[in-house]
Amino acid sequence: TCAIPPRPPPTPPPPPAPPPPSPPPPSGLPPLSPLPPAAPPPSPPPPSPPPLLPPPPGPPDSPPHPPFNPFAFARETPPPPSSPAGAEKDPHLHFAHGGTADFKGRHHAYYNFFSAPGFSVSVKTEDATFKLRNSRHDLVVDGSFITAVHFVAGNASLPASTWDIASFHASRLNDFNTCTDVINGTCDGRAFVIGMGYDTSCSDLHIEMKFSSAIFKFREEWAVTVRGNTVYGHISGPAHRLDVGFSSIGDAAQRSLPHGIVGQSFSNNAPRVGKLDSYPKTGRFATSAMAEGAIDGEAAMYRVTQPFDIDFVFSRFRAAVLAAPVGGLLPGEASSTGARVR
Repeated sequence: TCAIPPRPPPTPPPPPAPPPPSPPPPSGLPPLSPLPPAAPPPSPPPPSPPPLLPPPPGPPDSPPHPPFNPFAFARETPPPPSSPAGAEKDPHLHFAHGGTADFKGRHHAYYNFFSAPGFSVSVKTEDATFKLRNSRHDLVVDGSFITAVHFVAGNASLPASTWDIASFHASRLNDFNTCTDVINGTCDGRAFVIGMGYDTSCSDLHIEMKFSSAIFKFREEWAVTVRGNTVYGHISGPAHRLDVGFSSIGDAAQRSLPHGIVGQSFSNNAPRVGKLDSYPKTGRFATSAMAEGAIDGEAAMYRVTQPFDIDFVFSRFRAAVLAAPVGGLLPGEASSTGARVR
């Protein structure tokens, strides 16, 4: 992983130049004796300082302020503002029109989470063991996290070599959940690597990374937010995880009718309620839910063999965008909602 380089020490100022030598006395005359230094005039007495006022009283029982830590905001990245609240850190699915489900995935496996005409998003899941300690739990969890998100954008009627591809890697994040080479890919035939504070534009995809999060915008249809974070209570497995958020722009959901484990929730306005893992209060627990009941078919039908593989049972990548919004969605309803994975 990359590290933020230390700031170099300041350069000390140069020493003052010595005064120029005195010119020699005229020939034939004895040298003059130096005059004694004149006494400085007496300084006036300093004015009396104004009386000190007591500080204003603070609010009762106000706690003392902790010392300022400029990196505190980076160590614990807050969830996206519109994401539902939840204590679980391994993948919990929140769907576009309501409903939740848990999704473990298989170790080092790729799953399609979103598939629309000309646009595909797959994720990689990795097993991890961590401690879960809060007001309700004190146990060791054998779970999993999303550690990479892979994007494909392009015209399905053109060769795959013309498509834009990009990947966000949790393994590149440093202790502050950022880096200079978190995202890489191919854009209009040229390879690129970007990180904190940089962006790049392709024919069908615009990518902008801020500190620990990046926005991937597909045309004027879809926006995907990927946010890096720490695996708290880490014991083994990946030390960083990724949170993913999907949002439609305008009437893209009604015209695209997307699919994928999360994308299908944009294609109708019914909530999707799936299997949830039931965490005990103490001991050791292994997660197992695979979004049963919330998705069409079963999780194995969404598995792809490679990061940029667009083909699976329910793929919509090669489908055509509808000229007018039709289907079961109410006009504008999908554009005001989002599906997020945390």
